[in-house]
Amino acid sequence: MPTSEKLPALRPLDVVQTEGPDGEAYFVLHDQSQIAPRPLAVSIASYVALSHLDGQHTCADIVRLYREKVGVNMPAEQIEKLVAALDGGLFLQTPRFETARREFRMAYVAAAERDNRERYSAADELGAELERIIASGTAAELDDVWGIVAPHLDYARGAPCYADAYATLAAALPADRYVLLGTNHANWDAGVVATTKPFRTPLGLAPVDVACVDTLAERLDCEICADEADHAVEHSIELQVHFLQVLLGERPFEIVPILCPSPESCDEAGVNRVQDLTKLAAALRELAAMGDRRTVFIAGADLSHVGPRFGDEVEADRAFLAMIEAVDRSYLSALERDHGDEFLAEFGTTQNRTHVCSAGCIYVLRRVLEGTDFHLLRYHQAVDPEGLAHVTCAAAALA
Repeated sequence: MPTSEKLPALRPLDVVQTEGPDGEAYFVLHDQSQIAPRPLAVSIASYVALSHLDGQHTCADIVRLYREKVGVNMPAEQIEKLVAALDGGLFLQTPRFETARREFRMAYVAAAERDNRERYSAADELGAELERIIASGTAAELDDVWGIVAPHLDYARGAPCYADAYATLAAALPADRYVLLGTNHANWDAGVVATTKPFRTPLGLAPVDVACVDTLAERLDCEICADEADHAVEHSIELQVHFLQVLLGERPFEIVPILCPSPESCDEAGVNRVQDLTKLAAALRELAAMGDRRTVFIAGADLSHVGPRFGDEVEADRAFLAMIEAVDRSYLSALERDHGDEFLAEFGTTQNRTHVCSAGCIYVLRRVLEGTDFHLLRYHQAVDPEGLAHVTCAAAALA
């Protein structure tokens, strides 16, 4: 590889610092989309080098930048080996990755179902876990519940909020259709993304209201299923499907799975996605008002993501976590007072400094159900004992 040729860019990845068996620190690269099938661990030296892989630097540039930053030389051959390993692992924006992504998407489109059974416990174990969580919750005494906010954390860390959200939903009238609003972790800059694939889980099959998805596409005048393979490994919706299957048992129901963009993300023209979210909310509100089918809306939403894993350099002590709670509660208070615009304004004011990943689906839920009251049921911080990654969440009901 000529040292004057620009090197390919690193793809958006999750990076987790860990300690190897030799006692040395390593950085583990994870692909949220799972197109890269295995994580890759790199040394601190390699991590410093790959941090300059932005598509604009040559190998010679990185040799120079590494020397300026660290004070020692990294041979060009070592950088080339690192780039080859990253490319082989599908962590770079290269033709190899584009081919793998195309094949991954084609496989999802060709499949009859979206099948997540490999990622979860068997039906009995999973069902028993969710039943225990629901039984531990406190159901709010509300006249009618049209929507809830629940986490998309794993069940163990998000249990307190899952418990209250789904205990409250269990006490409400069951619905025929559940619109599930999630976050697109694998494709942050995508727009509204739906899928028509039924969800096959360890607990059974959850069919999709395909007619509803088609009508939404017409009203939004866009191909909302064009990127439907983004749903393949996305967890924010499937975690809610499991709860619905436990709550409803043999009662038939359909889902409408929709991944919502973040208000801070932009389309290809550089315009933020707020208009897309507002149009989606209006279309969903009109659909819910049509016909005699009871429709309930669920946002699978986490709040702040803080700690070294998310780029924070300060220690996550009690004072820091108290500050995070104050920020979170400012968002939640805005939702209690307003039908979404104040929440969006608050989100913009903070410039998302606490890395909230689900503002889009929360905003859509609040706009769809603008005639209801927002009842905060619980706030929870899932604190990482190792201090690397803390995630906050809330349970709420709209009635």
